Amino acid sequence: MKRILVIFGFLLSISCSSQNRIQIDSISNEEIVDIFNRIELLREFKTEDLMIRLFSYANESGSAGFNSGEITNDIYFAVSEFDELPKQSLFKIKNLYSTEIVSIDEIKNDKVLITLVHIENKTKKTLELELTINELIKTSN
Repeated sequence: MKRILVIFGFLLSISCSSQNRIQIDSISNEEIVDIFNRIELLREFKTEDLMIRLFSYANESGSAGFNSGEITNDIYFAVSEFDELPKQSLFKIKNLYSTEIVSIDEIKNDKVLITLVHIENKTKKTLELELTINELIKTSN
C-alpha cells in the first residue's frame, strides 16, 4: 500500500509540475511578424448566427500618395458562423485612407449593414456595405 501511495504521489507531482511549464516561442517568419505588427482590430460584432471582425492592415509608408509619408489601409472583413465546423469567409477593401467605422447594424441574424467613412481626394466619403457569410456588397455610391 505504501508503495502505491509513493507511486501515486510521484505521478501527481510530475503532473502538477508539467502544468506549470509555459512554453514561449520566438516567431521568426518575417511575413507573420509583419502581419501582426501592421494589423489592428477595428471592431468586433456578433449576431445570433455570425461573428464579424473588422481589421485594418497598414500599407507601406507613402501609400496615400502624399509627400508626408501617410499611409492607406486595407480593411479586412472576417466572418465566421457559430458552429462546431463553422463556415468562414474573408473579404478585403484595398487602399482606404483615414477610415472610420461609423456603425454596424444587424439587418437579419445572417446579415449586417456596415457604414464607414474614408477620405478620397480630400473629401470625406461614406461607404455602406452589406455583409453575409458569402459576400460583401457595396450598397452606396
